[in-house]
Amino acid sequence: MSFQTIENDIKNGVIGKAAPVLLFGEEHFLTDHYEKRLEELFGGGAQNELDVSVFYGDDASDDEIMGALDTFPMLSPARIVIVRNHPGFSSAPAGVDSGGKTKKGLADYVSRLPDTARLIFTAGGVNKTRALYKAVSKHGTVYEFARLREEELKKFARKRFKALNSEIPPDVLEAFVFATGYLEKDTDCDLFTVENDVCKIATFAKSEGRAQIAHSDVDECLPGVLRTDVFGMLDAISSGRKGEAIGLLENSLAGGESAFRLLSLFIGQFEIMLGCKELGAAGHPPAKITQILGERSDWRVKKLGGFAQRFDTEKLKFILGELYGLERQIKSGDIAERLALTLLLVRV
Repeated sequence: MSFQTIENDIKNGVIGKAAPVLLFGEEHFLTDHYEKRLEELFGGGAQNELDVSVFYGDDASDDEIMGALDTFPMLSPARIVIVRNHPGFSSAPAGVDSGGKTKKGLADYVSRLPDTARLIFTAGGVNKTRALYKAVSKHGTVYEFARLREEELKKFARKRFKALNSEIPPDVLEAFVFATGYLEKDTDCDLFTVENDVCKIATFAKSEGRAQIAHSDVDECLPGVLRTDVFGMLDAISSGRKGEAIGLLENSLAGGESAFRLLSLFIGQFEIMLGCKELGAAGHPPAKITQILGERSDWRVKKLGGFAQRFDTEKLKFILGELYGLERQIKSGDIAERLALTLLLVRV
């Protein structure tokens, strides 16, 4: 939620005083974005490199950083100092120096920044027991940018489509968010990837003479649309339309998709379906089921929960057992990937 908090703080004029700011977290896109936003804010909207100093990790001593902060600005409202990945925030145990540069001096200094200076720290991860983190937290403001949840991601994507003068209807936005794979566990998709996907789709739609994004644009531009194909297969399987499911499988394989990747997606989807079935039977509401399963997407869980209702619990356990067995057989070379998936669709 920190991106919403910092937006409100910027809007309300809370940020801008001579106090340190720390931006960190898993979402490096937001860390980079708000570093630029604050640099512009503290500089009065003007870009003046003479009044901006940037330091990187171990490459600068605390004395150099404090010296830059003590330097009076030339053309801007304040001297802006940006420090990226300072070792004082590292995961080393509290009180341990890093190469002699993580001294308590900077931790003491942040409590008495001159009125003419603005200090921005950025980092990937931090150790909250370190003296520097505690000092910044006490005397300044800390914003932690975790991965976005579904509704936050929708707002992020919608805003970027709008910035490109494109409109995306709610149902297409849901399909886009799902197709990116951002909400899946252990995904390598981040907000840099999502923004790039937005640009690709918006550009493609404009090349077709449209400002409004359609489902076909998502299908055309995102390789992650395979996840939608898997949903189609699950819908066909659970409705007894095996011929349609096999046809979708053949189309995906003909398009160059990996059979092993398809199998991995099937396993993940059926695990969620079984979880929905069992937790639903125990009386848990959909939102709670999403939380228990550790998923980020309520929409995905509801969709798979609907498929799960077409099977009894024992059937879902049987299918998962078959999937796990096929995974082992494929890895050991006992059966060809393509044949294994076709046989699975026939047997379930």
